[in-house]
Amino acid sequence: MQVRRFVVRAVLLACVLAPARARAGLVERAEQLLRTIAQQRDREHRFAVADQAQSLCEQAIREHPRDPAPHIVLARILTIADPDHPEACRPHSCERAIAELKEARRLDAGGAEAQHIASELGLVLSRVGAYEDALAEYDRALKLVDPERRPSVFEDWGKSVLYGNSAETLMALGRLEPAIERYRQAEATSEQGAIEWELAEWGLGVALDRDEQIEKSRQAIQRALDIDPTMAHLADESVFFEPAGDKRFYEALGHEVAGDRELALAAWRAFLAEAKSSQYAPRARAHLAELKRTPSVASSIDPARLRISVGEIMDLRGLRSAPSLREAIAQHEDELRLCYARVLRADAKVRGELRLQLVIEPTGWLYTRARVLLSTVENDKLAHCVELAATTWRFPFSDVAEQEEIVVTLSFAGR
Repeated sequence: MQVRRFVVRAVLLACVLAPARARAGLVERAEQLLRTIAQQRDREHRFAVADQAQSLCEQAIREHPRDPAPHIVLARILTIADPDHPEACRPHSCERAIAELKEARRLDAGGAEAQHIASELGLVLSRVGAYEDALAEYDRALKLVDPERRPSVFEDWGKSVLYGNSAETLMALGRLEPAIERYRQAEATSEQGAIEWELAEWGLGVALDRDEQIEKSRQAIQRALDIDPTMAHLADESVFFEPAGDKRFYEALGHEVAGDRELALAAWRAFLAEAKSSQYAPRARAHLAELKRTPSVASSIDPARLRISVGEIMDLRGLRSAPSLREAIAQHEDELRLCYARVLRADAKVRGELRLQLVIEPTGWLYTRARVLLSTVENDKLAHCVELAATTWRFPFSDVAEQEEIVVTLSFAGR
């Protein structure tokens, strides 16, 4: 029972997988297609693009039989997943990805790609449940990114992800003490507040809870919630859980620490329903029993019943259509309702509007943190939660290589 979280965005954007000689031509085109897949949520479209990229890599392998690069990129393409089920490869694709990476290792005589091959093998082996083998690959990769010279920023980032992924593998194997130690190493080798640091806090909190170190667990989960109060990063493109039901444990623990009693109860029940054979099911049952013993009327607000509306959208550049912007924001209304429900528990009369500024990169990610420009809500906590939640949002890709600033009005009307 484990969560597998893989932060791949920086690797995709940096294009560090293939050697320089393979940048031109087929492999470069395959990588370009691979990067466009991250912009797509439609399952069939993603798989169609992945098939095109796969064909290019297979042609490159035929034309450059001694080059490991096409095998490495092909392995990544083979692990493209349905966005609704990111934990699962397409049938037999993970197995073939493992074979491609092993072939790349055989061809990589000088070891130039050894770190990336080991990292990728760790990811794919964990997805097929080969946790001991995955752990060995992570250990191999960690040795390769820990040179005697002072590591670069990228190497620090790589170590953080590898420590986190190996910690998750150890937790899957039931080895909580070394898992906790590696989560702490992931925390120490990442920048505080970055997504790698936040995910390390989530993993650390879950591992500590499963080791029954309750107070330390709650402290780690609270640190994660301080950055991502609506737990949006647990549903990020780069994050997946293996098996999928383990995600409910994280959600339940987050809701419990945040005081969302009813949501926590629902998430613990979902975990027990989806992960019946989990070695950590007794902890979930203990949480469920404790929550039932301590009912709270104030925490019974159902976010789904709250009225949130997206009003005027001022687009200063017009690079994205108003309907596409509105649709992207509407996908996050549950997060806004969760922020509102938490504020209403303390003050049932809170209402009003927030005017939210967003500066969007061509990739669809925000350039800086979202910012509330104007508020008629007499509670600063709502604005703070909305700013943090909105900072995790992603908007449609733009072909224009310029930033776009929008201002959106959000209305909170109560129950």
